[in-house]
Amino acid sequence: MSRVFTISSGPHKGKHIQVTKYVKKVDGVSIKITHNLTTPAGKQLRWVQTISENGSFFKACSQRDYVDPFGKSGTVALPGMGTVCKADDDKPFYWTDAEERTSGGAFSDGPSEGPPTSGRTWIQFITALTEVKDKDVQSLIAISWGFDRMANGDVRVAAIVTPTSDQMKIYGHTLKKMYPTYTFR
Repeated sequence: MSRVFTISSGPHKGKHIQVTKYVKKVDGVSIKITHNLTTPAGKQLRWVQTISENGSFFKACSQRDYVDPFGKSGTVALPGMGTVCKADDDKPFYWTDAEERTSGGAFSDGPSEGPPTSGRTWIQFITALTEVKDKDVQSLIAISWGFDRMANGDVRVAAIVTPTSDQMKIYGHTLKKMYPTYTFR
């Protein structure tokens, strides 16, 4: 299974991200994304991911929309985000700096969720490859993906698509809310 999403404008026009793995698990999904971009001089390429959901993290952290990673296992409190859930560091990127050095430039995630007592739990991700200089973060290309977990235990995997403009507005708002000292474009 391979899906390619091509950058349509700017200095990286024609380059792409590629979903090389998107597999249903018994309790969620597993995804891997690579890219074919070259890191520009004086900048970094970093993955950014936001989550919108009504599952266990929402219940634990009282946040429907948040920047991943964020949760009870985090160590860094973010201003205005309460004290129960925290981030891994004070940067809006999926990988910490140490994790980024060992990631090989790829993105991977394996979210899971227990079945709800009734109805369904939904979890939607926006994953973007960004170009970063200092605290200026330019989204180059993004995808939307996720899954529903049903009360009977079933996992219903969402299609991987280009996010809608409404989804990208929530993505941008969530980033600005959690990391107000950064500029997101």
